[in-house]
Amino acid sequence: MKTINKTKIVRKFMLAVASFAFLFGVVGCSQSSDTITIGGKQFAEQEVLANMMKLLIEDQTDLNAELKTGMSANITWNALKEGDIDVYVEYTGTGLINILKHEPVKTPEEAYKIVAEEFPKEYGVTWLDQLGYNNTYVVVMRAEQAKELGVKTISDLAAVSNQLTLGTGQEWLNRSDAYPVMQDLYGVDFKVATLDYGLWYQSLINKEIDVIVPYSTDGKLAAYDLVLLEDDKQLFPPYYAAPIIRDEVLKEHPELKDALNKLSNQIDEAEMQKLNARVELDKEDSAKVAEEWLKENGLIK
Repeated sequence: MKTINKTKIVRKFMLAVASFAFLFGVVGCSQSSDTITIGGKQFAEQEVLANMMKLLIEDQTDLNAELKTGMSANITWNALKEGDIDVYVEYTGTGLINILKHEPVKTPEEAYKIVAEEFPKEYGVTWLDQLGYNNTYVVVMRAEQAKELGVKTISDLAAVSNQLTLGTGQEWLNRSDAYPVMQDLYGVDFKVATLDYGLWYQSLINKEIDVIVPYSTDGKLAAYDLVLLEDDKQLFPPYYAAPIIRDEVLKEHPELKDALNKLSNQIDEAEMQKLNARVELDKEDSAKVAEEWLKENGLIK
């Protein structure tokens, strides 16, 4: 009978363990601390802004930057918390209501104050300066129809809402911060047609529906003869955009604050609409759009 050399077996096992640990360490540490990972949600605006931040970081600091975009809202936030990404652009209303579970507030200043104070304490995340625009919901009609009906505000719209059809997604009808609140606050009484977002604008232009509630920076708003109604009772909370960054990354690389704050108050709703339209409608590359805008505004060379 062949004798088993237990010593050799132990040595081989220990060698295998050491080799695995070494390889795992190499893989786990493959990303340098000098590389900043920028996240982004799955729409054109976030692609453009992520590319802006990448270009600013690489132009203004000695750091490298990489992108991880195209994620859903929840995945993007969780990726930041878990350290899979270091920074991304978030919106004050989302931070306040969806993440902090705070009740809505009416003023942009109050919303930003709350998230800027609470995120470092709750999550170790800092809100940098706001970019300047509010990506909130807007109530939209064909300009010709709004003029015929004398509608300028959502209150005006409510008075004739039983004659009109609202086109929207199923989710918006049931959200606690969306259509039910609109009914309570304004007393609207629309006929409702549920349809995919991709059909909203064409259905509106074709007069199959009369009202939609998209985002205020939607690129398609600039492409048609539409009117945005005044939210005269402040139904929608503020959703101002700002980069948020993990505190440990900011502590290690404090130069990131000045680099990214170059975007502070540089973009209004109309400007963001144009940038989104270039990507969504003109099919331009988001990196090219970001680079050209930064150069035009003297933020990079």
